[in-house]
Amino acid sequence: MSISAYALVRITPNKVKNVVNEAQNIPGVKKVNPVTGPYDAIVFLEASDMKELGKVVLAEIHSLDGVIDTTTCLVVEY
Repeated sequence: MSISAYALVRITPNKVKNVVNEAQNIPGVKKVNPVTGPYDAIVFLEASDMKELGKVVLAEIHSLDGVIDTTTCLVVEY
């Protein structure tokens, strides 16, 4: 069973396009959309477990030049 999540990403002005393009190449990232509002991009991800999800968000997304911070929202099944 995999875990799905949305990472809401705040990005430095003028770096949105670069972050969106680079994030699309990260393993586990299924879709990246630039958006308007308090966040600059939304990243849909899938991972095998919480540990792997944490690695993608903390080691991969946060390391992209221009990323200020993220808020991760887990998808729940009910």
